[in-house]
Amino acid sequence: MKIFGLKIQHKNLFKASLIALILGFFNFTIVSTAQAYPIFAQQAYSNPREANGRIACANCHLAQKPVEIETPQAVLPNSVFEAIVKIPYDNNSKQILANGKLGGLNVGAVVILPEGFKLAPKDQIPAEVKEKSKGVYITPYSADNENILVVGPISGNDHQEIIFPVLAPDPEKDKDIYFIKYPIYVGGNRGRGQVYPSGEKK
Repeated sequence: MKIFGLKIQHKNLFKASLIALILGFFNFTIVSTAQAYPIFAQQAYSNPREANGRIACANCHLAQKPVEIETPQAVLPNSVFEAIVKIPYDNNSKQILANGKLGGLNVGAVVILPEGFKLAPKDQIPAEVKEKSKGVYITPYSADNENILVVGPISGNDHQEIIFPVLAPDPEKDKDIYFIKYPIYVGGNRGRGQVYPSGEKK
């Protein structure tokens, strides 16, 4: 009788362990997928540039790699111009994909423009720029920060250069805008981050 009871307990323990393993794996898969996007920084930081100049992306993407930005030397008021962010890397580099296999790197970028500058409306973007940035979805960082633009994750194989169509402000409409020399801050990442915002390793 005791042996039979032990078998029942063992069988129940096995079932419970199997269910816990399946649920744990399911939960892990959902968490990993949800946190694989760099845009989640928008939920954690009201402004992606810290007081010391560090960009929020660097809290999860630990490697320091070069990023370049090209913009015109001068722009006219109420005109659309291109800010081109270059995220170079070795095309042989691979990342672990959501399915566990190795694949090409994803890239993402954040561009912090001066106050008043913002993402150009679709109807003001030239056809040539629309064609070059096809399939790239750039959004303002938040409703309060239209001058901060984010993109990603997108395929790095096709987008080592990302074009941000920017609309310059019009001092005629906004008297707080002055055309002087302004700094532009940019951050870019390639591949998955090394840690989650909680500090856990990926």
